[in-house]
Amino acid sequence: EILCYRDLRRRGMLARNETIIKWLLYAGAALLCCLVQGGLQYFTVWGVIPFLYPLAAVIPATYEGPTAGTIFAIVSGILCDLLLPGPIPCIYTLIFPLAALCGGLLSQSLLPAGIFCSLAASAAGFLLLDGFHCVILWANGKAAWEAGGWVMVREFCVTAPFVIPVTLLYRGVYRHTRYDD
Repeated sequence: EILCYRDLRRRGMLARNETIIKWLLYAGAALLCCLVQGGLQYFTVWGVIPFLYPLAAVIPATYEGPTAGTIFAIVSGILCDLLLPGPIPCIYTLIFPLAALCGGLLSQSLLPAGIFCSLAASAAGFLLLDGFHCVILWANGKAAWEAGGWVMVREFCVTAPFVIPVTLLYRGVYRHTRYDD
């Protein structure tokens, strides 16, 4: 019996290779976002730099769902914690998966995956990240709620225009690698 490509796919024989390629493409898209972030380090608007790392961790979850998106965000968070200096250890490893879980659940229940869903998920990511910073400062006896909230608003507003190209990038990966059985 000769099996065609579709039969092999249905039996799961090609699924592993396709999954590896899919996540390598997602990793490549995240690397592209990191390279753009490296170039944006020299541009300051309203006293903040556009911050693309949360977008690169959260937006894939809007397409792939909460489980796969959260795993991708854990890996992204670990890499960010290893590569970026910060006053709070492991903050990205803790916050990125929570934000990705929010984004994945949001895309499954309220908004279809796309630019508006990515914008909402990114806003949740910034709220969690900067809110956690505020909690840590508050726990150390420093009142930072107003200043931290203002930084969050400025950071999100400066980063929000980048949601569109990052969403289109991840949408391209998703459409190229989805299964049409």
